[in-house]
Parts: sequence; structure tokens; C-alpha cells
Amino acid sequence: MFDVPIDTVTLWAGVGAVSLAVLTVVAQAPTTAAPDATAVAATVDEVATSPAGSVERRPLRAQYWLLDDRQVGLKNAGGASHASLHRTAVPVRDGPLAPVLDEGRPESVFSSPTAFRRAVDRRRDRSGNRTWRPAPDRLTVRHVSWEGVDVTLVG
Repeated sequence: MFDVPIDTVTLWAGVGAVSLAVLTVVAQAPTTAAPDATAVAATVDEVATSPAGSVERRPLRAQYWLLDDRQVGLKNAGGASHASLHRTAVPVRDGPLAPVLDEGRPESVFSSPTAFRRAVDRRRDRSGNRTWRPAPDRLTVRHVSWEGVDVTLVG
């Protein structure tokens, strides 16, 4: 009755092209959200301002992370996020500080507070190496104090 003279082949080709374009955009959208680096930074800052001996463990939902004394970054298939720390932290991946991070007793690993301070200083000197590393499943943050050496360990 009120037909519009349109070539149906052209119409269906146009609808198909638009549908294909929309499908391509949807297929390339990330399936997960980027990890929350702000929540991790808040955890580090909370422990850093808590009394010595405070510890917090939380799951870390990221494939990769980078951490230095002032910033944390997390990355997964959904993207990357970064957050600044308000307090300095010492990244611990391995070495003599790892047992202190796990147990909180530097006197069981180091012979003196001076030796502990040197290990912390060496670790801080290397924290400028900002490369993405595989993220652990769990983040541990511990505030340790031993005879004048006051530090927040993160790993």
C-alpha cells in the first residue's frame, strides 16, 4: 500500500555490514574489568599507618604487577591501573626480606637492626626497576619495626 521503492538486496547488504561492524566492536571489548590498584594502594597505606606488627593479606586479581616505593600498578586482560602510595613501602619479591614479610620477625633472619636496615636500603635502591612481573595470588603487607628501623614490606 505505502511501499517505498528500495532495492532489497542493497538494504540487506547494508544491514549485514552494520551488523558485522557492531559484532566486531563487541568481540574486541574486554571481558573483565581492569584490576583495582587503588584498593591495593589503600591497603598498603592503611598498614603503613597502623602500629608496628600490623599485617594484611588480600587476594590479588591481576596477571601482572609493578611496585616501587611510591606506586603500584596492576594489569590483566581488562587493562592496567596505577595508584600512588601516600607512605613509602619496600617491595619484597625474594631474598632475606621475604621471611620477614611472611613471619614479621626480622631478628630471626638478621643478626642486628643494622643488618636489617642495610637489607631494606638495598631493596629500596633496586625498587626503581619498574618492570611488569607476574603477580602473586595473594598480597601481603606488613609493618615491621625493630630498634629504630620502621618499614612497610609489600609482596
